[in-house]
Amino acid sequence: MHTILRLVSVGIIGTLLLVVVRDERKELGVVLRLALGAALLLVLITPLAEVLSGFLKLVDQARIRGLYLGLLLKVIGIAYLATFAAHIAYDSGEAGVGWRIEVGAKIVILALALPLVSAILQTVLKMIPS
Repeated sequence: MHTILRLVSVGIIGTLLLVVVRDERKELGVVLRLALGAALLLVLITPLAEVLSGFLKLVDQARIRGLYLGLLLKVIGIAYLATFAAHIAYDSGEAGVGWRIEVGAKIVILALALPLVSAILQTVLKMIPS
């Protein structure tokens, strides 16, 4: 509960600052957005560490190969970072850049998932009698 209160507080204060600054100095608004995004991420470091620890415990209990956990964490990280960057672009009035970031992230995720899809397909093909 403490984390969500900090997150909401930082978000509301940052938003109010952005509203005040946006009309006066547009270029400062972009810097303030970046700083606000970084501050919000800093608030979330502890919960992210707890999530990672929980994933590691689940992987250990389920005896899942570390390769799959690594892939999952990379995909989640790429998705969050791309969304964050795309929204900064959207907020800055650069929708085209934001869209390209999102498309690029999806391509990178597909490229990362290709070996996993290939392994699944090979396993399924082995199960089908020829």
